[in-house]
Amino acid sequence: MAFDSQWGLSATGFYVPSYEEVLDSIQDDFIARFGSDIVLTSNSNFGIITRMMARREKASWEEQQLTYYSAFISTAIGTSLDYIGGNLGLKRKVDEPAFATITIATEGEYLIQAGEQFATESGYVFTLLKDVVTTQNNDGSWSGMGMVQCEETGADTNVPINSITTEVDPDENILSVTNFEKAGGGQDYEDDETYRERLRMENEARPGSTAAGIRSALMNLPGVREVNIVQNPSNATDKYGNPPYSVHIYCLGGDKGSIAETIADYIAAGITLVGSQQLKVKDATGNKLDINFDFATNKPVFAKVVINTDDAWNVDNGAEDVKQSIADYINELEMGDPVYITRLYPAIYDIEGVTDASIAIGTSTTTLQEKNMIQTDFEAVTCDPDDIEVVVNGL
Repeated sequence: MAFDSQWGLSATGFYVPSYEEVLDSIQDDFIARFGSDIVLTSNSNFGIITRMMARREKASWEEQQLTYYSAFISTAIGTSLDYIGGNLGLKRKVDEPAFATITIATEGEYLIQAGEQFATESGYVFTLLKDVVTTQNNDGSWSGMGMVQCEETGADTNVPINSITTEVDPDENILSVTNFEKAGGGQDYEDDETYRERLRMENEARPGSTAAGIRSALMNLPGVREVNIVQNPSNATDKYGNPPYSVHIYCLGGDKGSIAETIADYIAAGITLVGSQQLKVKDATGNKLDINFDFATNKPVFAKVVINTDDAWNVDNGAEDVKQSIADYINELEMGDPVYITRLYPAIYDIEGVTDASIAIGTSTTTLQEKNMIQTDFEAVTCDPDDIEVVVNGL
């Protein structure tokens, strides 16, 4: 293998020589060994051999560079990034199904066996995990509660309140079924960039009793997209209505039981927690703790884009590219971040063939306006590409 002392690992990083540099080095070696009168043109025997060697050596240097980069959080990809995460004790989040608690109403006392399935109107099927026996309520009605798991995975399975309302196999003894809380825990496979950012955060703030440490621990839970922690160290109520010397934790997504258990593991003794979600959780010593927190508000964004195009416009995929670009930008915003109209335009104009565009956004198709969308500190926006309408002119 030809080699130059400036190639490979150096004080400034890992330098990969260009194909021309490798070829020149190999041909210099051939001249040194076989004489200066050899023919090295592209159609000569020596020329063909040296070029073949140069291509292979160039590929070898590139592989060595990838091996070098795989050791660092900022540059590792795929499996190499997974290995780094494993060394830190932080695995990549994989596809997970959502879980929900459903309430089943019946004519009288009735057994609903594990394995029974219920569905949403949108087609997500949830399976009952344990038998449920309905009991009589104070008003004389009969009902029971059970945990269900979605048969599919992904963040979309976190279906909203009162959406699991259909029996897959109708039973005349069941009067109704619904979920009085949003399903949680469903998540998509974590891509490299999202996983890399979580690893960076892990290095900066290991899970612990500090606010940054608690946030890090909660962000590692399945389905948790964002965490915001409000501390009130004063002896007066703060601007959010939190009492003195309290901590108010907001989570976007995730399972409330897992969130409560994680908070119990990492919160410091004597801290007053506030929030509408209240669960009793055992700590490491077996003592029961009252854990309070709140779920952040998920604020959906709808949009309508009207664009003019030229001949470079991709008729087949252009509109979908516009939708995906806008949705990607919005979904990367953090809790409390506003959606600025002007910052959406670069995502549109980056699509080849777009010559002019106008955009309106809102929380529904009936509230679309050409103005910024401002969030409170504990609201987080999300956007589904299917909620974006693209009107194309000039075709």
